[in-house]
Amino acid sequence: MFLLLAGSTEMARALIVDEFLGAHDDWRHLALEDIQDQEFEEEEDMSDDDIFGFQMAFMTMVACECAKEARQQGHRIIITCPESDMLEGIYHEIEEPIISVFLGTEEDADGFDHVINGSEKSMVEVCTFLNEIIQSTPA
Repeated sequence: MFLLLAGSTEMARALIVDEFLGAHDDWRHLALEDIQDQEFEEEEDMSDDDIFGFQMAFMTMVACECAKEARQQGHRIIITCPESDMLEGIYHEIEEPIISVFLGTEEDADGFDHVINGSEKSMVEVCTFLNEIIQSTPA
């Protein structure tokens, strides 16, 4: 199973994932925020003719390959995504169904399977909702 968590802030996603992983030993985390951070550092060091979109697509592809390998080893994967620009690459690389959860409001959550308004829910409530989602979905 792949669970995609997007929206809200990087800090909120990190706290939710830490809480979630603490209760689920069989899950692994793919933090695409790490790719974004590395891309930003590399972009500062590169000239203007560097193609940022290509680098992000390549790094997303590599990260998704690592996630698929972990999935083949029997783990379930939670992916955190900092930018909507990365979503297409994730869905392109991972052939298995991905359950998507957006932390924010309905009007900003175009195309997501589930929406949780994180400003109205605590971290524990969000994790409870994620638990309900994974329990109702076949692994």
